[in-house]
Amino acid sequence: MKKHIIALLAISALGLASCGTQKEAVADVPPPPPPVNPALEWRKTSEFEYINMQIFKFAANQLQMRLGNMKQAPVVFIDVPFLLLDQDVFSNYIDNVELEDGLRLDEVEGFSKYRYNPVAIDFLRMCQDAGVQVYLMADEREILGTIEDLATKNLIALPSMFDGRTRYGQYGRNITMIEMAESNRIALILTTSLGEATSLTGMGRAINENMEELYRVHGDKLIVFPNPAFN
Repeated sequence: MKKHIIALLAISALGLASCGTQKEAVADVPPPPPPVNPALEWRKTSEFEYINMQIFKFAANQLQMRLGNMKQAPVVFIDVPFLLLDQDVFSNYIDNVELEDGLRLDEVEGFSKYRYNPVAIDFLRMCQDAGVQVYLMADEREILGTIEDLATKNLIALPSMFDGRTRYGQYGRNITMIEMAESNRIALILTTSLGEATSLTGMGRAINENMEELYRVHGDKLIVFPNPAFN
């Protein structure tokens, strides 16, 4: 009987030791990675790159068609973070920075070290060769470095003046855009968010009314690119 009891105690001790080892092993397993956002992953694909390139080609074609019909010196507005900056670098930025409080372009500049989307740069060169002034849809305080760096590439770009703080990819009241629209100088607006262009209609009414007015007055000048980071 004593032998049986001793054997049972030994088995129990082995079982407890085994449980402790299993608990330690579980504790050493790293936590699972955060869930993947399929929209943000899609922006890293060749399909997204192809669509981006084709829309720039469409924008270039539309600009050429407009130049002969404009009496005032034409201007083009272009989104900075989602169109002008290098898309691979910007994708990495989105992966590593929390965007809940909005996007700070001065932070992106430091992250990107002034690397650009080559298709966007080609479009800016075409604008400059055609005598079209380029306005960046961003405040000078956040993109002064970008403006200076583009100048080293013989590309002149101007900032926009905003009423209040803009939220890139979401909304912003662009005073410069309003002034250019009133003087009938806007040739194209290249953006990833209709919200950023609603400043042309004023932000006093409901957003759906702004969109309707925006399309009615400026719809033929708007070229909207896919923006999976926010839309």
